[in-house]
Amino acid sequence: MKDRPVLISAIVLTVIVEIILMILVYNKIGGERLPTQIGRLTIQLILIFWVLNSTSNAGLFLLTAYHILIGLFGMYSRGSEELLGQILIGFHLFIGLVIYFHDWIEDRIGIKNVG
Repeated sequence: MKDRPVLISAIVLTVIVEIILMILVYNKIGGERLPTQIGRLTIQLILIFWVLNSTSNAGLFLLTAYHILIGLFGMYSRGSEELLGQILIGFHLFIGLVIYFHDWIEDRIGIKNVG
C-alpha cells in the first residue's frame, strides 16, 4: 500500500466534517434525520475502507462520485441559499476532486509515494 498523505488527510477531514454535521443537526432538530446521516456515514466508511484496502481505482472513483453528486444535489436543496449550505456544497465538490487527483497533487507538492 502506498503512503498517500493527501488522500488520507482528505478522508480524515471528510469523516470529521460528517460527524460534526451529525452532532449539529441532532442538536438543532433532534434524531429525525439521524438514520439518514448514519446511512451516509456508513456508505462513506465502506467506500473509504475499499479505497484504502484495494489496488483497484473503482472505490476511489465511487468515493469521488459520491462527493461530487452530494455537492451537485446540494445545489438544489432547501438549505443551499444559506452560507453553511453553500460551504458544504463547495466542500463536497472540492474534497471529491482532491480525492480523485490526490496522486497529481502529491506529485505537484513534492510528496514521494512509497511502496
